[in-house]
Amino acid sequence: MIVVDKKKCVGCGLCAVVCHEQCISQSSSNGNIVEKVDHALCSTCVQCISVCPKRALSWGGTTPVPFDKSQLPSSVQVEELLKERRTTRFFKDRKIDRELIDEIVNFGIYAPTNNYSLRAILVDDPETIKALDAIIMKFVALLYTACYKFGPIYHFLRAVTPKISEKYRVKLEKGLQKGHSYDSLFTTMVFIVGDRRIPLSDVSAQYAVYNMILYAQTKRIGNRIKAAGSITLDRSREARKLLGLREHEHILGTLELGYPRIKFSNKVEGKKMAIQWRGGRENG
Repeated sequence: MIVVDKKKCVGCGLCAVVCHEQCISQSSSNGNIVEKVDHALCSTCVQCISVCPKRALSWGGTTPVPFDKSQLPSSVQVEELLKERRTTRFFKDRKIDRELIDEIVNFGIYAPTNNYSLRAILVDDPETIKALDAIIMKFVALLYTACYKFGPIYHFLRAVTPKISEKYRVKLEKGLQKGHSYDSLFTTMVFIVGDRRIPLSDVSAQYAVYNMILYAQTKRIGNRIKAAGSITLDRSREARKLLGLREHEHILGTLELGYPRIKFSNKVEGKKMAIQWRGGRENG
């Protein structure tokens, strides 16, 4: 909860200006103008805490700390970080300390969001991870049987989506041959869960996951987004029970973490995003 220290507040109104929920107002107290927060309207975006020049606002009484701009990375350093990011599929058989996992996951709270009630479920027990993967593989087997095992259906898929259908067929067959969905077992699974009835919850979860990915990278922890987490596990009663999902909660994002077994050494250069400008001065 956001708290206003009336002794520090000078009534400058900056917090009210940046508040997009219109939950901050000013009132007079002993001749001084101070800010008031309507917590019923507050979405806890904490923009007000970040903008206050007197650090008069805080989260639950924890005093904010000013930015140390000398610690901010340069554009060159950010470029290096983003180009270094690769999906990890081969992990060492080495557990990550839970304190480090907590540290990584907590950076999800700093991501842009529309769902302020997201929470993280963490799993580092190998047997539970294997049980969840077995549920995924049951779905893989059903999908393969339904889409690729019978000739007419497969040929129809090839005609409609020739590249995608063949690509997925090969991947599904490889997974069925291995008997599991991973190349080597990661040590921790992170599930971001929340109420999908809140608008943009899925997008909010992906922002949180990407924050975790980038911070994990700075700690040399490998990571992989698990799309099957929200596609298959969320619909499984067995998986929902294993994870302790509450009513109306859904898996919105899934991340696998572990120490990488294979090291990537090279930046890939030359890839470009397809960009098209519209409006104003267009070329051609």
